[in-house]
Amino acid sequence: MSFTKTSIFLVSLLVLSFYFAQATNYNDSWGESYDEYVVNDLNDYQNILRIHIFSGDDDLGYHDLKPYQGYHWKFRMKFPGITKFFGRFLWAGRDKGFTVFDSKISNDHCGETGICYWVVKPDGFYIANKMKPSPGDLVKKHGWET
Repeated sequence: MSFTKTSIFLVSLLVLSFYFAQATNYNDSWGESYDEYVVNDLNDYQNILRIHIFSGDDDLGYHDLKPYQGYHWKFRMKFPGITKFFGRFLWAGRDKGFTVFDSKISNDHCGETGICYWVVKPDGFYIANKMKPSPGDLVKKHGWET
């Protein structure tokens, strides 16, 4: 079996492209930095809020939040349109899941500050782009209904 210079070049280019794609997926110094928060604003001391946060690459696990407690994580957007985190929320017999971060949410709500601040209330899920937002800063994105 003989290889031409062109075929060797193409195979080398393919291997380098694959290596570069893998390296950028795991390089924490690449991409825009984001701080994501989920805060329990349910004022229900009998039922905790259980959240499960995950992406295609990372499972951040389950977290039980008492009223006014929060969960925070940091990450860098790998490529716009690819980085996506999902959240599942369980409270008082209710179960709701949705995307808590992707490029659309970033552009619409988090991009200016790099802060995505979710507040969970009895009537639904709100987002703001700063910590400790005032009620006027919050935008309702989802209700508890399915």
